Amino acid sequence: MSTNTQTPAGHPARMSSARRTAYFAYAAGVTGILANLFLIVMYVLLGLQAGSPEGGTLLGSAFHVAGSAADLLGSLATAFMIPVALFLGGRLPRRRAVRFTQASGLTVMALLTVGGPLLVLGVLAFEVETPIAIVALIVLAIWLLLVNRWLRLLDALSYRVVRLGELVGAGFLAGYAIVGLGLLLPWMSWPQLVVFGFGVLVGLPAYLVGIPVWFLLLGRHLGKF
Repeated sequence: MSTNTQTPAGHPARMSSARRTAYFAYAAGVTGILANLFLIVMYVLLGLQAGSPEGGTLLGSAFHVAGSAADLLGSLATAFMIPVALFLGGRLPRRRAVRFTQASGLTVMALLTVGGPLLVLGVLAFEVETPIAIVALIVLAIWLLLVNRWLRLLDALSYRVVRLGELVGAGFLAGYAIVGLGLLLPWMSWPQLVVFGFGVLVGLPAYLVGIPVWFLLLGRHLGKF
């Protein structure tokens, strides 16, 4: 009887681990898309409410429902990201920068997971939760960029998947940086509005579409193993 305890690349245990992670990746992508759809609905309702004061009560109620759904689904999406991040961490090199990036990414995923329910339940004020979420999303974008870069250099995943992850992370960070530069301009001046608009144009698609799609593509890739 063989005493070799190593798991070969094609062993069923490893394949089932990748496939289990694929389900979490799919779940993160789907719930992320749903959360972002409710977020869009929320802002549409906010615009309608501002333009139609007479329908304020009904629109206001719908606005709060959409906002709560976006918060809860967004938290659920980040909860599903955690097992995916742990799986990918097993494929990364054992370096200090990698360990720090993984720890930071998992920490902000946990913060985003609990932030939504605490906000909906009124335990955490919007003014407190919002800056925490902004910083957490920036760290998440850095995690996405670096992890995919390392995986690409190691040829550990499909080039299509890791390249998209790099672009999404970089696009999200670029959008934040552009908006940040816009804050240096005179408030609500047309140059600032132009810079803000460009920053949103760069970063928002990465957030609303890029991150969920990346998880869906990752799930499709891992489901093959």
